[in-house]
Amino acid sequence: MLATSAAPQTTPAAPSTGVTRVFSLDAFRGLTMIWMVSEGLGLSVFKNDPHLGWLAWQFHHMDWHGMTAWDLIQPFFMFIAGVAMPFSFARRWAAGEPWSESLKHVLKRCALLIFWGLVARSIGAGKPNLDLINVLAQLAFTYLVTFLLLKFDWKVQLGAGFALLAFHTGLYQFNGGFEKDANIGWWLDKAVLGKNWSGSYATINCISESFNTIAGAVVGALLLKRDKLRTMIVLGVLCIAAGLALDPVIPIIKKIWTASFAIYSLGFTLLVLALFYWICDVKMQRRWAQILVIVGANSIFIYLFHECLHRWINSSAKAFLGWTDPYFGPWTSVLIACAEVAFQIYICVWLYRKQIFFKL
Repeated sequence: MLATSAAPQTTPAAPSTGVTRVFSLDAFRGLTMIWMVSEGLGLSVFKNDPHLGWLAWQFHHMDWHGMTAWDLIQPFFMFIAGVAMPFSFARRWAAGEPWSESLKHVLKRCALLIFWGLVARSIGAGKPNLDLINVLAQLAFTYLVTFLLLKFDWKVQLGAGFALLAFHTGLYQFNGGFEKDANIGWWLDKAVLGKNWSGSYATINCISESFNTIAGAVVGALLLKRDKLRTMIVLGVLCIAAGLALDPVIPIIKKIWTASFAIYSLGFTLLVLALFYWICDVKMQRRWAQILVIVGANSIFIYLFHECLHRWINSSAKAFLGWTDPYFGPWTSVLIACAEVAFQIYICVWLYRKQIFFKL
């Protein structure tokens, strides 16, 4: 199906390709997956707490305008997929694979991403569910767009990314604006699919999301060169400033992935990756991040595992730990969430030890 038995390398790849893996990227991928499966670490019970409320709200998606830390998970995911592309396709092309064969591989992978995304969401819904806003389905589009640009110069790639943002913005700006449940994305889903998505998301988010995956590919190529740390920091700060500057005109809204959100979230993504790169690949402090690399090695698996089984995992954790409620009060929800995360990390560790890796 989608399993391989070759262990991922965190050391230089075969000399014939001249391509290396970046440890910090593998660790960053693992952090993103752990963050995703954490379900907010059960902190939602503290939303109205005078001391912990600010932290609890960071583990919830912003209802509409603005951004929380939790809103960064999908931008991280989209960006990381893009960063990995120059590495993986450089190996393929160095080995002599023609572009047409690479395209077939990409199309197959995109089809599998859509398929497994639909399977996961259908299991979660308890019935067949044509869900096109799940992360894997959206990634299928951004991955294909990024691949088609991969052999072009970085200026062309970024130019295409900004053109997609401009097109996406124009769709909203000239068709009613950015009002919640009263915008072009909302209208198109109702007209084409006959339904709207819970949470006010829009299928056409994939257009602007492509910017983040394209940016990832540009940074992936940068990681093969020198002076990458300073560049990532400077670009990260500039993107945050640009996103804030755009906000009064194009509001920062994750639910419809506005241009300002795409750029603003990219800024934080670059700074987090720069931090990981400095610690893991400059200072070579890697032991602490090994568990992140292990989880990141099976990122597709842990995403699908969580999407399909998170309700069962949650009910099982409550069955074994619910008795602590009289002793810990609201902290019981945190204990249960941590147990769920620990269990899913354990599954990844077990797979890693058995050298089982799931790929699309």
